[in-house]
Amino acid sequence: MKYLYVFIAILFFMLWSLPEVLAWKRGKPVTPYGDFCPRCTQYGNCETTMSHEDAKKAMIDYYHKKGLAVELERKRGRFIRAKIKEKNEVIDVIIFDRRTGRVRSIY
Repeated sequence: MKYLYVFIAILFFMLWSLPEVLAWKRGKPVTPYGDFCPRCTQYGNCETTMSHEDAKKAMIDYYHKKGLAVELERKRGRFIRAKIKEKNEVIDVIIFDRRTGRVRSIY
């Protein structure tokens, strides 16, 4: 009887952690930590704050080179939140800073 309880406890903990294991990212990240837009300098200095349309074009150019699509979610102040998709599946969610050109993954 004691072995049955141990077996059930181990099974419970394995099933409890299953969603975390399935959500584990594989391979290289889509957006390296703290990457920047090529339209600005490497140190996050744009001459002026990009318009929403320029920022959209910059994100599309950046991810198109990687074979990915961009879907804008929200435009709020100097930040734009966007979903990065591959074959209609969301693989990353990013925040784009229009003032510095920084791209940060929040996924």
